[in-house]
Amino acid sequence: MTIESDARFWDRAARKYAARPIGAPAEYERTLDRTRALLKSSDRVLELGCGTGTTALRLAGDVESYLATDISAEMIAIANEKR
Repeated sequence: MTIESDARFWDRAARKYAARPIGAPAEYERTLDRTRALLKSSDRVLELGCGTGTTALRLAGDVESYLATDISAEMIAIANEKR
């Protein structure tokens, strides 16, 4: 597989992926809590593979800056729609 084929795969899957609920919401919330406990307000975060941006949007307010990126332009478009 190439980066381009990976991006095309996720571009095609993005809307269906975004429509699905988080599979284990309690565990996801615990992971967010654990992550928040490690972050400082002065931190600058780079998230690679942010998908539809759910985690980025939940954590961005806790740090100085948060840059989230993904190989899929469609995933980023969905993340931007959530802002």
